[in-house]
This record gives sequence, structure tokens and C-alpha cells, in this order.
Amino acid sequence: MNYLAQNLEGLRTRYPALVQTTQENSGGLLTVVPSREGSPSATHEGRWVHSGYDPRKEAQAWAEAQLLEWKAGELGVVFGVGLLYHVEALIALKPQGAMLAVVVPHVAEFNDAASIRPMEAWINKVEWVWGTPVAMAEQLATQSAPLRFMTYGPAACLHAEVHRDLEVEVRRIAATKQGGRLHVAVVGPIYGGSLPIARHAVAALESLGHRVSWLDQSPHRASYDLFASGREPRHRLMMQSRFTDLLSLSVVTNLAEDPPDLVLALAQAPLNLAVLEHLRKKKFLTAMWFVENYRHLTYWQQLAGGYDHWFVIQQASCVDALTRAGARHVHYLPMAADPALHRPLGLTEAEQAEYGADVSFVGAGYANRRTVLPGWLSSDWSFKLWGNEWDGADDLASVLQRGGARIDTETCIKVFNATAVNLNLHSCAGDGLDPEADFVNPRTFELAACGAFQLVDERSLFPDLFAPKEMVRFNATADVPSLIRTWLADSSGRREIAAAGRRRVLAQHTYTHRMSELLAVIGMREPDRIGAMVRGDRNAGILGQRTDAPPELAALLRRFPPGQRVELKDVAAQIKANGAGRELAREELLILMLDSYRAETRDLV
Repeated sequence: MNYLAQNLEGLRTRYPALVQTTQENSGGLLTVVPSREGSPSATHEGRWVHSGYDPRKEAQAWAEAQLLEWKAGELGVVFGVGLLYHVEALIALKPQGAMLAVVVPHVAEFNDAASIRPMEAWINKVEWVWGTPVAMAEQLATQSAPLRFMTYGPAACLHAEVHRDLEVEVRRIAATKQGGRLHVAVVGPIYGGSLPIARHAVAALESLGHRVSWLDQSPHRASYDLFASGREPRHRLMMQSRFTDLLSLSVVTNLAEDPPDLVLALAQAPLNLAVLEHLRKKKFLTAMWFVENYRHLTYWQQLAGGYDHWFVIQQASCVDALTRAGARHVHYLPMAADPALHRPLGLTEAEQAEYGADVSFVGAGYANRRTVLPGWLSSDWSFKLWGNEWDGADDLASVLQRGGARIDTETCIKVFNATAVNLNLHSCAGDGLDPEADFVNPRTFELAACGAFQLVDERSLFPDLFAPKEMVRFNATADVPSLIRTWLADSSGRREIAAAGRRRVLAQHTYTHRMSELLAVIGMREPDRIGAMVRGDRNAGILGQRTDAPPELAALLRRFPPGQRVELKDVAAQIKANGAGRELAREELLILMLDSYRAETRDLV
């Protein structure tokens, strides 16, 4: 029986445009087949969209699993249409005060569902979200309730790209509406390339108004290196591992003394799996920004299940690998630049002479760079090589600066500004260009932020990051000498491209942008926790305006500035400060009792 007309009639008042579009577009996206239980089920290109045995029972089990996280007051947003068994089950089970929205990427699929099953009893209890990803994101952004995304995998995979684009747009909107203040503990590595990135993240979070505890491990570098001195490799590794475990315990102690809302670790931070599991047991939220090539550094395999959220600089294959290893939430978050550091500089004549050249390369002596760079030397241009780990590269010794010493960030920036053509060759284990060019190094963003012209090897992620007019790329090492020659002769062209690249970084690729997105992602996954804090729902003004706030509590909240975040301990402290010499109200006594319990149970160690 075809139920389309009666189902759509129930929607006509609230969603006339959806009804009209559904009627104008026939179904046929799904292949409807009877299940063994007798209810209609569906497939798409040979894959089951619902159970072929009992779609109702399957939908019930999926809906019950969503209740583990779905809270009252949240808007549950469902990805995956199919025949909507799972949506019907959610409506029957949804928490009191919760709302439900369903994303409709393709009306043909909605037509199939509405044609095959009677839905008039519940179809109007759902917010139907449809249109382009941008339009759908704007529709969701108008909702005052926090969003809880729920993915019904078998049907959602039909439109994975639309769902991904929608999440990106929602995150973008959420990142612009952050009005709350978090306490974030940032744990950096002892040393390495992610150490300056950790510092940039700290600065960005502080610029966004958050309180940051910077748990800097770099002062322990000397002790860490000391364990390597004069020891056999197996003894060195054992000693350094034990030392790292000790630093993990030190981090736990710091967190216990000043508990944060979020623990953000950068790649190679000294947090082992036992500590991460301990933090989860104590209800601490953790995230890792893994700013490494996952193929080269593989310690993530042991830590994948330890962090609540992973942020990575590669996409599909990296996300799949971490998910298979046990990571629950994995998100793509590319590198960035810090405009406060990576900026155009006016150099003195002496600085220009010291740092300047027609062509420069800054970086460590990875195998492919040792092979490729000698081919880019020429008597037609001056060349300077900066960085460490170039021992044994005899054919580059004549251009190596400062004897191959490691240079600091300020020196890098001076080199970028003083050089006509900056070379940017991504590292890889082979002899030439990276055959799996699926990440973009920080140098790309830093050079662009400095307004420096660069020649960079092509990367698969560039289309989403930079336009061709903002950066000159090459696909073969043999092309670089001719590109150098061409661009050295075109100073105005270099300036135009470099300026365009800088504008792009300032608009989209700073660490402030990245930290805003990171918090938006976590806030969307944790809407009743981080999401509420980021939105400002814990601010005194908003809390005091809530209709369910008792008059006595509202009066207490009015003692705080409206924009100040207020927690239980803050209200308790206010009561203690202003309660001397008077009889406390019942509500005040309850708050003091709850705060006393909180203080007794917060110990981490």
C-alpha cells in the first residue's frame, strides 16, 4: 500500500516546501524488500539499510543505545533516513524535554520511506531538516537547545559526504558563537616539533578568553637526555620510559590540585595509557591533537582508546586506522600559524645579509631532502640551507648555515622574510616526493602567514586549504629549478601570491581558528558539558534567567557579573563570604552541603 499522501498531509502545515518537493521528486533510491519478520526492509546498491531479519527490533536496540547519552533539553539530530524505523523508536523512547530532528539529504529517500510505511501518528513530532548543508546548518543553528548528533550508520553511509559537510558548517557556526569560559589544561611534550605547537595552542586558547593551565614538560629535557648518556640502547629506553611514567604521575597531581574542564595533550605528551584510563575513571575529559604523520610515529596504536577525542592532521586512512585501534571520536584538524609570531618583518641591512638568499630551505635533514635538495643548487642563484640533522650530507655542506645547528622560531621567521623563494619540501622516508601526500606541514601555514613566497610539493588536502593563486605547487622535483628561475624573475608576481596566501591564513588558518573548532567539535559531542560551557550557558546572567531557577538561587547569581562563569564552588564561596552573622536559607545550606561533598570526592590520586 502507498502511504505517501496521508503521511505528507500531516506535514503540510509545518513543512509545505518539503511536501511539495517530495511530491515533485519520485522515490526509488531504496530497494524495498520484505524482511523475514514480515515488515518491509530496504537495501541500497546491494547493502542493507535496515535488518533483513527484523528491522523493528534492530531499530529498537539502536534507539536504546542512544539513550545512554541523550539528555533532557537536548535536540537529537539523526543522520540516516532509510525507512525511519530508528526514528520512530527514538520518538517512543526520547527523554522528557528532549527534541528530535532528522536530516534529509535527499528527498527521494524520504519519498521511499513515506510511501511504504504509515507514519502519520508521529511524523509531526520530528523537526525535518533538509536542503543544502549550509541551509541545514543555519536551520540547526537557530535552535536554542544543545545539539546531540546520532548516526544510524547503515542509512547514514548513503550520504556520508552531505553529513560531513553539514557537521563542518555547524561547527563553523558554533565556533563563532562561543561565549563561555573553560579551564583547559594543555600537556606538551618534553621536546620535538609539537612543543612550539603546544605553546601556540596555549596562546590561542588564552586569546579566546579561556583559562589555561600550561603543563610544560620541556624543563625536563636535560634529565631525559641524561638517561641516554653512555647507556646501552635497551637500558636507555627503559630509563627514559620510567622517567616518562614519572612525568605522567606529575601531570595527574597537577590536575588533581586544579581540575580542568578539558585536558588537551599534544603529540608525544608524557601521558601513558594507565594514566589516561585513570583520568577517565575520574570523569576527566581528554583530547589529543596528534600533529604527526600517523604512518611514521605509531605509538597512537597503544593510546587510541585512552583519549576521549583525537584530532589528526590526516583524513580518511588516518581516521579509519585510529577508529579500528579503539578511538571513539576522531576528527580532522589541520595545522595552522600564529600571526603574533609568523608575520612580515622589516629587516636591517645586516639581517638581510645574514639571513637573505635567492633560495632557502629550513628544516631537518630527512632522507628525501638529502636526495632532492642537491639537484636544486645552481650557480644561477644563491642558496642557504638552515636546520639540523644534516650530518654526512657532504654535497650540501657548502650551503649549510651555522654548521647545521638547530635554529629558533624568530630566526626561521627572519629567513622566511629575507628569502625570495622559500622551498617547502614535505618529509618522507623515500628518496623523492611523498607518495602519500595526505598531510600539510606547519611550515606551509607559517610561510604564508609571514607573507613569504614558497614553492611547495603538491598535497591532497590543498584544495580545502589554499587556492592555486595563493601558493605555487610542484608535482615533480625536476620541475623545481625552472620554477625557481621563473619566479626569481617575477618579484611582483611573488609579492601578489604571497600576499594572497597571507590573507587566507589570517582568515581561516590561525591557531585561534583551530582551537575554536576543536572546542566546537568537543562541545557538539558533549553538549551538556563542554558545549554548555562554551556557549556560555554556565554564565551567571543566563543561569539567573532560567525559568527553573529558584528565586533564592537567582538572587545569589545576581551577585556575580552576568558574563562570569559560575560553578557550585563559586556560589558556595559567595554564601560563606556573605553569610556571617545571619541564619542561612535552606537553599544556601543545600549548596554548602553539595560543595562540601564535591570537595571531598574530587581527589584524583
